[in-house]
Amino acid sequence: MKKFSVFAVLAALLVFYPLRAQNKGDMVISGSLGLSGTTTHSSLRYSSSSMDSRESSVAPGAFEFSIMPEFGYFVLDRLEFDVSIGYSLSRSESTGTWQGKNLFTFMHVVTVNPGLVYHLPICEKFYYTPAFHLNVGGGVQNVQDGGRDGISTTGQGFGVFGFSISALAFEIKPTEHFAISLSAGEFSYGLVTASEKVTSGDESVRSRATVNVVELGLNLGATIGFKYYF
Repeated sequence: MKKFSVFAVLAALLVFYPLRAQNKGDMVISGSLGLSGTTTHSSLRYSSSSMDSRESSVAPGAFEFSIMPEFGYFVLDRLEFDVSIGYSLSRSESTGTWQGKNLFTFMHVVTVNPGLVYHLPICEKFYYTPAFHLNVGGGVQNVQDGGRDGISTTGQGFGVFGFSISALAFEIKPTEHFAISLSAGEFSYGLVTASEKVTSGDESVRSRATVNVVELGLNLGATIGFKYYF
């Protein structure tokens, strides 16, 4: 209730000057940037009547970085076609060590995400903005392993296809060029496929793996973004 009241007051107070609606030919830029990581610090203390010693260690954990610039163009009044290009890098927690060096699994993913957004005015400066987006791209997973010749890396490519539907999405436009977007959940489907062919002499073996991911989220603490219209 408190979050809803703050949101309602914000929407009511953003009355700076009259605005035009999102019209055919308008353009908008937006995007997202994410960064997260963990590190584990451990310490041990050994004590007895004859000795007292301490040991400490630092283990790097999972790490993630993502960036996704977005451009939108209004093909019709209130109907926006947008496209974003996303890149993400993720590193797993340490999968082991080799001569004191941590081993990791790295994943690089690049996607192109076209979509449509409809801007339905609810009241002045406040819009309901349901959206549909496709996600097409690919990536590579690099797995580190230690052996007699040092640390080696095995790469595995994969393809990505999916779509998402944002049914609980809104936008506040306090000025003609600036907007605040709020999303409270979406339905998404993703398909990841990977194939590999191993040849030995005149024989070959081809393997293929497919992963389906379905997500339905409802977030009462809305995700907030920013847009610039021009």
